[in-house]
Amino acid sequence: MSMNEMELAEKPALQAFQNIGYDYKPGSELGPNSDEPERDSLSEVVLRDRLRAKLQELNPSLPNEAIEQAISKLIGFNSPKLLKSNQKFHQNIVQGVHVEYENEGETRGEYVDIFNFDEPEKNDFLVTNQVVIQVGEGPQRKPDVIVFVNGLPIGVLEMKDPTNPQASMGNAYKQVTDRYVSDIPDLFHYNELIGVLDMNNAELGCLSAGWEWFSPWRYIDEEKDATDELPPSEVLIRGAFDKERLLDLIENFIVYADEDGKLGKKLAAYHQFYAVNSAVKSSKEVVPNPDENRIGLVWHTQGSGKSLSMVFYAKKIRRESSMKNPTLVFLTDRNDLDDQLYKEFKNHGLDAEWADSDNRVELRERLDREAGGIIFATIQKFQTTDDEVQYPEVNDRDNVIVVADEAHRTQYKSLATNVRDGLPNASHLGFTATPIEKEDRSTTNTFGGYISQYTIKESEKDESTVPIFYESRLAKLQVNDPGIEDRFNELMESKSDDLKQEMKRKWTQLRRVIENSEERTEMIADDIVEHFNNREIEGKGMVVAISRQAAVNLSKKIRDNPDAPETRVVISGAEDFIDDPISNDELKRRFKDDEDPFKIAVVCDKWLTGFDAPHLHTLYMDKPMKNHNLLQAIGRVNRIYKDKPGGLIVDYIGISKRLKQALDKYTSEVRNDAMLDIEEGVKVMKEKHQKVADYFAAVDYSDWPELDKLERKRLLYKAQNEVLITEEREDQFRESMKELKKAHALVTPHSAASDIRVDVAFFEAVLGAINSIEDSNNPDEMEDLDSAMKDLVAEGVGIEDLIEVTGFDKWEKEKPVLSDEFLEDVEEVEFENLQVKMLRQLLENEITTRKKSNLAKYESFEEELQSTIHDYNEGFLSTQQVIDELRNYAERIQETDDRQDELGLSDEELAFYDAISANTETEIGEETLKSIARELKHNLKDSVELDWTNREKIRAEIKTEVKAVLRNNGLSLYKHEDLVDPIVAQAEEFYGGAAA
Repeated sequence: MSMNEMELAEKPALQAFQNIGYDYKPGSELGPNSDEPERDSLSEVVLRDRLRAKLQELNPSLPNEAIEQAISKLIGFNSPKLLKSNQKFHQNIVQGVHVEYENEGETRGEYVDIFNFDEPEKNDFLVTNQVVIQVGEGPQRKPDVIVFVNGLPIGVLEMKDPTNPQASMGNAYKQVTDRYVSDIPDLFHYNELIGVLDMNNAELGCLSAGWEWFSPWRYIDEEKDATDELPPSEVLIRGAFDKERLLDLIENFIVYADEDGKLGKKLAAYHQFYAVNSAVKSSKEVVPNPDENRIGLVWHTQGSGKSLSMVFYAKKIRRESSMKNPTLVFLTDRNDLDDQLYKEFKNHGLDAEWADSDNRVELRERLDREAGGIIFATIQKFQTTDDEVQYPEVNDRDNVIVVADEAHRTQYKSLATNVRDGLPNASHLGFTATPIEKEDRSTTNTFGGYISQYTIKESEKDESTVPIFYESRLAKLQVNDPGIEDRFNELMESKSDDLKQEMKRKWTQLRRVIENSEERTEMIADDIVEHFNNREIEGKGMVVAISRQAAVNLSKKIRDNPDAPETRVVISGAEDFIDDPISNDELKRRFKDDEDPFKIAVVCDKWLTGFDAPHLHTLYMDKPMKNHNLLQAIGRVNRIYKDKPGGLIVDYIGISKRLKQALDKYTSEVRNDAMLDIEEGVKVMKEKHQKVADYFAAVDYSDWPELDKLERKRLLYKAQNEVLITEEREDQFRESMKELKKAHALVTPHSAASDIRVDVAFFEAVLGAINSIEDSNNPDEMEDLDSAMKDLVAEGVGIEDLIEVTGFDKWEKEKPVLSDEFLEDVEEVEFENLQVKMLRQLLENEITTRKKSNLAKYESFEEELQSTIHDYNEGFLSTQQVIDELRNYAERIQETDDRQDELGLSDEELAFYDAISANTETEIGEETLKSIARELKHNLKDSVELDWTNREKIRAEIKTEVKAVLRNNGLSLYKHEDLVDPIVAQAEEFYGGAAA
């Protein structure tokens, strides 16, 4: 260990442990050669004397014989598979060790408590460092920090020197999980937590978890508490290793799962830990209360482990004695989600029942019980029978807890009423990734306030999900035969009007048109194949079709392409479309296997919710979706996987507007972070490219691929010299290269990525040459020149006929909209029709945005704009005339911005001023108008804090306040009654939207 690592990482960590009440003893004093040894040999990792003393103290009624038997069972079980041994140890410390002993001639069986989970302070907590461990003739190893509870080494922390750029956090992780696990496996027989820390970073995980599943610990005492002033390593120690929280983690937040025949171990991330504890706390407060049955809502973004959070909740709430052995009913709205969640519980060792029969009575029989149980069902099973008017009461106990998965979809209207009729005293807890707030459907109204929120921004910061990018590749339908209307009329000439309308309705449906447009299907299929093959990211793709028939058609066209990877269609009722189809279970198993050659799945509805395949990186959308269904679908590609830089949505049908509308359900903070336009990705890539290119400003590498071997070698030597001027410059170059490669992989196969492919290949060749200098014997570090050339020859994608510009984000990002400079740029566009389109979209966007802040002023602008566009479309205005009109509107909107300063009013005050002046025919003095506007803002400012879910009630309260303000300023309500509603409408625009 370096001095820097000791001083900057290890010592502060040890001090943090002592600050929260741990005893400290250096590893050298534990023995076996110390004055008071606690270990008999270097191979011993358990402090037996401490363990024995604590077991005697925690189990005072048991004889020494039972204690020794418990110790022998606890440390004597040894499976050839380390994780199996670790699982058995975990079960023993959580459940107790079963022993048998003789007492007065009778054999008695008891469980020996290893930890006191109820009173954490009664356990023995010790932290130590630099303990020398050696197993047999193997090498000696010295883990940086070991945490002992009751003499058992439950935690290992490895430190990184923050001043050494070569000593990465990832290297520290490998030090523990590769070297230590291999050389001193006995230590990990007892391990519960593994931490990797330096001065500025800290990650927590467990045995068998890959590095991508290690995560930071953000909070200490409660969710969202202020920890910014503390180093991350201290937050992790004070948060996760606090005595009470550490035992809580061990008892309730570690699970083992046997998935596909492979045992794995999982530890809750911090957001799951705090969310579940908040849910348990709320449950304990709500469940005994007959007047309040809403436990609350957990809103965690997609990909953040919602199903596992439900497992942890079920584990912990059933341990709570105040719950009196509750019955947990988990509801979903789809069979595949029901099946998936049920299997998640079974895989993690929870005994659950699945009401999978179509017989509605079977569910009622399962619910009719005296206590206990975990039951899974779809909400559709809460239907009444044919002879029932109302759903019957099934269980009236008050310790029934209904947990709704994807609560935004299922818990409204008649079926939800049936659940409450059948379980009248049950309490309700919701889990969702996309809550709904509408006047008739409010998730928080149904379940109560938010218990926990974990946003997209937080998950991306924690690297528990990856960002999602968007690319538009619109495949627009066009009419190739202008006489199609005449032909239709000839065909229907002798038919009734009703039949004619029915046929027109049927055959103009978008689904029907797409299903029968072979040309469009083939074009999209070929584009998907080319796009996917050029992604340069390891993983798989999914295509979303508008119908099952369209999915079958698209899948066939993809498979017809000789360059296509293995592609399968995944739909319900596949036997109706395909001869001898592969079962959905088999397709799911294959697609989830990242090494299986099944690379592209074409779906319609299946797999768009609750389906996790972390290696899925691209979603090709050819189905119009909206609201939470759309958000659920795009969330399929945000899972972390190896070096996956992000997920990509490729849009063939034009979902961008609906996507923005769906994201409006989120807060503005979440919406802004939810999704990045692919052009933003291109912009980032170009910035990273320029940053690397600057290292070689003095090197001409423009023709490097054409050079012979000797010339290329000389060029690489020259380029290396430009990098290796100082160690700091080399480290910066490495970091810049890492960022560029990630950005380039994400953008590929965009043409901008192809434009710099030659440069990126050269930069990688330079990096490979530098790596070969440092360690020519390390193939993992070697960047081979031939590999760089392989990337070079990969071809880009050219599909101009599919690409359509759908907005003017480029201008909006570079220059303020409605500025003179912006308008001059518009005028420089060569084609007048494009000028009209640009100006119209600009003004519509601007008015929509501004209407929220000044309803009266911009509603009038909107009406004028619509009238002008109507006249233009009807041919009453020439193109140049409408351009002049639109520019005039833009200039008038600019002029309104100056009025605010002239009047000395704030945004809100000006809006109320305009709402009054635009809706009165009576002369009101300017000073009176300003006085009313200011008083309205002052008196209504608290409205933003109100619960706007009951809008009618809030409107009535605001209306009363408005009338009072008008009266106070000398205005008769008899003459000015018409002012009240416009002012209330403006107040709702300001405050109702903010609250929602």
